[in-house]
Amino acid sequence: MRVLLIDDDPEILDLLSSFLEMKGYEVDTAETGKDGLSLFSAGKYSLVISDYMLPDIDGLQASRQILSIDEDALIILITGHGSIESAVSAIKAGVFDYILKPFDLDQIEVAIHKAEKVTALKAENVKLRQVIAQSEGADNMIGRSRSMKELKRLIRRVAVTQATVLVTGESGTGKELVAQAIHRASPRAKGPFIPVNCGAIPDNLLEDELFGHKKGAFTDAIADRIGRFEQAEGGSIFLDEIGNMSLALQAKLLRVLQERIVSPLGGDESRHVDVRVIAATNLFLADEIRKGRFREDLYYRLNVIPIHIPPLRERTDDIPQLIDFFNHRFSGLMGFPEIRFSSKAMKCIFEYSWPGNIRQLENFVERMIVLQPEGHLVQPEDLPSDIHLGSTDNLDSYVFEGRIDLKAKLTEMERSYIEQALALSGGTRSEAARLLGLKRTTLIQKMKKLGIGDKVPEEK
Repeated sequence: MRVLLIDDDPEILDLLSSFLEMKGYEVDTAETGKDGLSLFSAGKYSLVISDYMLPDIDGLQASRQILSIDEDALIILITGHGSIESAVSAIKAGVFDYILKPFDLDQIEVAIHKAEKVTALKAENVKLRQVIAQSEGADNMIGRSRSMKELKRLIRRVAVTQATVLVTGESGTGKELVAQAIHRASPRAKGPFIPVNCGAIPDNLLEDELFGHKKGAFTDAIADRIGRFEQAEGGSIFLDEIGNMSLALQAKLLRVLQERIVSPLGGDESRHVDVRVIAATNLFLADEIRKGRFREDLYYRLNVIPIHIPPLRERTDDIPQLIDFFNHRFSGLMGFPEIRFSSKAMKCIFEYSWPGNIRQLENFVERMIVLQPEGHLVQPEDLPSDIHLGSTDNLDSYVFEGRIDLKAKLTEMERSYIEQALALSGGTRSEAARLLGLKRTTLIQKMKKLGIGDKVPEEK
């Protein structure tokens, strides 16, 4: 075990380092919080033991910075100014243990042994996850439809290569699951799989997220930080929502794909990376290229092996198997009995278009398990209105029977589509407007008119 000691008292550093080295630990020392952060960023430590009172930043601040670099870091804080409040603050921040001065070496040894047990358990957990991951791949993806069989065949064939892959498909179709299946079936399966949602991270932070930074690169950069590309060394990086990346960052990504080198922010040196890139988007990139929002040269670099995931409405044969899977999983997790659907309810489910794809179906099954009484056979009227009414959402089924309130019908349909779009976008009005082909201002006007706005939280 490698231990980092941080304390501004040379006598305590000598005492602890001598004791730990005698016990067989490899020890590095620092007398300030910033020096400790630099050492931690540059090396791999199983444990950090830090004084609370340091000359530059306090031990709690240093602990937070260390945990921002490695969320699994184990930290023991030592202080002579202990209080319940400071102990609670330390534990809430993620500190592993908290020891008051004056301490004896037996206390330190007990705390380290506890940390060793946690480290061993984590290592065992990682190995178990790797074994499970290697047993999972294309063959474990759910679905027996013709399109799913073809998708599994393509994943197996692509996985053994080193080629860059571009996965396309609507939101909720399972693009990350496909990327994981490719990684698990590849020679890189023992390496890390690092997912990055390019659409969820502001552009000014995404560059730092991908490529890392050097100490002093910007105001808060008090230590070096490696980016996601370097974290994925020997494995795969999954760049989701790649179509949302800015043109400036696209140019930097193109260089990485061409030369396999990354340059951290604020640094002059370039570092070689051995990483397989799997990208995904729900946008039609050819249109984005024509609109000047996506680089054509980057598109061809990403689109070496294209894999398209069909929407759920085009592979309805997979719905029963997916429902069985989600039924079994959620009932087991929540301790409720599995839900049963009548043949008429299943007809509605089959005929519904599932605009949110598998993610929507998963949420639907979970909702039905929670809300339906035990032993109840689900009927069409028990289904959400959009699924019950949406099952007849095609032109051939609109039969005029002599009298109809057309205005009310259209209002009902408009409300249903807007609520579905808001649900799919997580309440984000701009994204819901894009799904509906409307301007954001137009969507907001319609929401106010239909009284939907009161039910949806404002965007922040």
